[in-house]
Amino acid sequence: MSNTARAFSLFLLSTIPITGLGGCGLFVPEKNPFVDDNVPAGKPSPNGLYENAVVGHIRCQIRNGVIKALVFPEVSWLRSWGATVTLKITVQEQDALSPGISYVDPLENSIKFFRVGGNITSAQSFTLGAGGSGGVSATRLETIAFTYSFAELIHEGSSPVCNQTQGFQIDSDLKIDQFIYDKAVIAATGEATSNDVRLPPYTTFQDDITFVASLGGNITPTWKFARVSANSTVPLLSGSRMSTNEVIITLAKVVKPPTKGSPAQLSSDAQAVHNTALTGSAVGGANNSQATPH
Repeated sequence: MSNTARAFSLFLLSTIPITGLGGCGLFVPEKNPFVDDNVPAGKPSPNGLYENAVVGHIRCQIRNGVIKALVFPEVSWLRSWGATVTLKITVQEQDALSPGISYVDPLENSIKFFRVGGNITSAQSFTLGAGGSGGVSATRLETIAFTYSFAELIHEGSSPVCNQTQGFQIDSDLKIDQFIYDKAVIAATGEATSNDVRLPPYTTFQDDITFVASLGGNITPTWKFARVSANSTVPLLSGSRMSTNEVIITLAKVVKPPTKGSPAQLSSDAQAVHNTALTGSAVGGANNSQATPH
């Protein structure tokens, strides 16, 4: 086998661990590269079941938080409130190729003569380095938005299961009930209002939770011949995958109850606050994507 053929074979073998990351920006990223989501029509998909469990987990924690907060009679106004929830699932994959080559032309040695102590011989050479780089990136963003009316959630009763999860990140205890209860404590003490403590002191309040997980790897096969060496410094091929799960929860008064054709609708102030959070999340996500090295 020639040196060129051998180098090409080694290159192909070296790319196997990196391409296993799931596509590395060349294709639409899979939400879970280890699960086949192509199922026959009518059969639940693994990712669909997972997302359904996440939504149910969020619903359960909101319900528990509202029911727990209602132990304070001063916050009975919560019964007429609701929550708009936006769940954003983002997967970004990137790969980069950075080949480099170095040419070395040895020159005749330089000899420095001394009268005493012996002469010194120094090696000389001419070196020319050249390299290039290229990268690709693909981002998949899915957004799920839903609105709950607390009047309906209260009738379901609380559940201890949703706060005893053993998972991590978005599957863990999101402490949504703690967030709602803390705001109820502030309202019940009257510190948030100069009016009757039984009146709602808030127009809206919001909880924003983000989890980011990343996975990356690189491979650097190096070839060295008499005059030429390749990829002796930077990785030849690198790949990365970043998954982001974000939950934005906005609580406010329900101004339009749910119907058969549409969910409940919160106040205009709440919609403005929620949309502002979504805009900020989108801008931050775009900036992070541009700042991520390829």
